[in-house]
Amino acid sequence: MGSIQPSFSTLPRGIKVTPTPFRITVSDADLSQFRSLIQQAHIPPAQFYNQHADPTTGKFGITRDWLITARDYWLNHYDWRARESFINSFPQFTQTVVGPTSGQTFNLHFAALFSSREDAIPVILMHGWPGSFLEFIPMLSLLRDRYTPDTLPYHVIIPSIPDYGFSTRPDDANQAELTTDAAAEAMNELMLSLGFGSTGYIAQGGDVGYALARAMSNNHAACKATHLNMFMFTPEQFAACEEVPLSEREERLMKGTKAWIKQGSAYAYEHGTRPSTIALTLSANPVGMLAWMGEKFVEWSDNTWSTPLSLEKILDGMSLYWFSGCFGRTMWSYRALVPEIGATAVVQESEEAARRGKPFGYSAFPVEIGTLPEQWGRKLFGERMVYYRTHERGGHFAALQEPEAFLEDLEGFLGVVAPMVGIVKGKGN
Repeated sequence: MGSIQPSFSTLPRGIKVTPTPFRITVSDADLSQFRSLIQQAHIPPAQFYNQHADPTTGKFGITRDWLITARDYWLNHYDWRARESFINSFPQFTQTVVGPTSGQTFNLHFAALFSSREDAIPVILMHGWPGSFLEFIPMLSLLRDRYTPDTLPYHVIIPSIPDYGFSTRPDDANQAELTTDAAAEAMNELMLSLGFGSTGYIAQGGDVGYALARAMSNNHAACKATHLNMFMFTPEQFAACEEVPLSEREERLMKGTKAWIKQGSAYAYEHGTRPSTIALTLSANPVGMLAWMGEKFVEWSDNTWSTPLSLEKILDGMSLYWFSGCFGRTMWSYRALVPEIGATAVVQESEEAARRGKPFGYSAFPVEIGTLPEQWGRKLFGERMVYYRTHERGGHFAALQEPEAFLEDLEGFLGVVAPMVGIVKGKGN
């Protein structure tokens, strides 16, 4: 009788705490109520602003026509059961961790592709708002098609970051407010619980995931290096770089960042200053939530070069937010950001500290609300920036919209950095 072949859900050797298998299962009653609320939603009549809006540029926000089309598709064509089944075809788990510094308990949800190779490189990929772990599903599909468990060179861990999606804190209403450092500590504890403390791991992030990856690199020894696809400057970092000349392309990218700071960041102030009000308002009906969040999916995607982000993928994310009931919980990630919109108080790091820190790589996609020009990166980080790649297409949701390019960058970065930080062939978990 032949040996049992490993699957992508086979846990690696050396695991410290065995996670619990998880499947998304929305009840028929919840699905029925969801559809009823969409059907009952009132969309106001046409007027000047909702007729002259352009969500691709941010002018006035989302259009009435887009919202009507999206509601009709959601109600009459979108099949959550089919999407649920597809998502559940990827291994998912939950793991309970306790932050040793924060003292907070986290029930963390994550998807994963585990390798059976002894030399597999552990990597954690982290999303932000209005995203979810679903941003990385197209990339997981590519990996699943390209490799077997015996050949996959990585352990790929994709969490719902703390308080997003199906990651929760028990009795969160009575716990302390979540901070970036506490959330980053929880992500580190997840990787340690999976047995990746001995060799260490690589962290990747954009949006809120960018802040978590930076905090994990700064605060936790097991995080050996980071790959980022978003960057925001502290005032000190910006002052250190502003005299460094930029290419014409980089000038355009920075112009987009400055436009977001000036005209596109009002939502962040609302999240950070009135988290209760906005959450109670938008959690009353899925269509209202869709207008608020759909605007960002459209505006922050590359609508020029790439195939526009499909409505199906937008509705996947929106449905996940609704069924997990997470919108109100996600507001923590803006509380630290608000005091310094456009600079960011999420991760403070001096120029000297930046140069002596851990190695990192950066992928520059053209439609990004916070970008790092290459020469500015070399000014700030010197030899620490070991990988940099520019792209002609792609936006804020790069893994969702350009998964092939995103995966190529990730694999390229891992190939460069893993030997540098001691995560190399022959050193298993």
